[in-house]
Amino acid sequence: MTRIYFLFIIIILISCIDYGKDGLEAFDQGKYKEALEMFNFALARSPNNESYHYNKARTLEELENYEEALVEYSWVVRNSPMPSNAYLGRGRCYWKMEDYESAGMDFTNVLRASPDNFEAHYLRGRVGLKLMDYANAIEDLNVSIRLNPTHEMVYFHRAVALGQIGFIESAIHDFSKIIERNTGLLQAYYNRGICYQRIDRFESAIEDFSHVFKNDKDKLESLWRRGYCYLQLRNYAKACKDFNEAIKHGFKPEVTYHLKICK
Repeated sequence: MTRIYFLFIIIILISCIDYGKDGLEAFDQGKYKEALEMFNFALARSPNNESYHYNKARTLEELENYEEALVEYSWVVRNSPMPSNAYLGRGRCYWKMEDYESAGMDFTNVLRASPDNFEAHYLRGRVGLKLMDYANAIEDLNVSIRLNPTHEMVYFHRAVALGQIGFIESAIHDFSKIIERNTGLLQAYYNRGICYQRIDRFESAIEDFSHVFKNDKDKLESLWRRGYCYLQLRNYAKACKDFNEAIKHGFKPEVTYHLKICK
């Protein structure tokens, strides 16, 4: 009798455990493997619970198990009356799996229901960059900036898109705006240097490439580009010094114009 009573108490205690709540707490603490286990327990009890499927998908995404996350996000898309968050999550997974067209379609589905969703506009803008659809990328990134004008990387990606279609001065403006806010973002200096180089502002390009190489000696392409700028200014000694140092440290140039002046 005592044994039966003891088992009855255990069953009662187990039935009182809220696996969904425990899973969310583990997720918020970054304990994603533990969270996944909790959501699996929760789904074993309630296999049609939308929130459990969605939170399991988020957990799988954090664990970089994108294919399984797609399955869970897709379940929510099919079964939820308001699937925008699931479309957004599934789009992120497609993005991380480099299936940019599928990602773009999911972000578009989000925007049909929530036209002011910052993340969907921003990520669809980045999809446009990957697919070389620069005009639409700029359109999405413009909306993103309107929705969140303090987000640095939106300006960065818009600058890249602007540069690709020849709006160099506008690209320089965006890169400069980022640098004003975050002097540690070397890629912004590097890209701005390329823009300066493209419009023959070689002194400004040299300044940016010098800043990049000073702060990261592995950025040998910035050293090579600085050498090219010195070459255009006919400062052959500095040009050759940069070319030779870049090659010495492992840079493999795709062009050989340095051979004409550097013996």
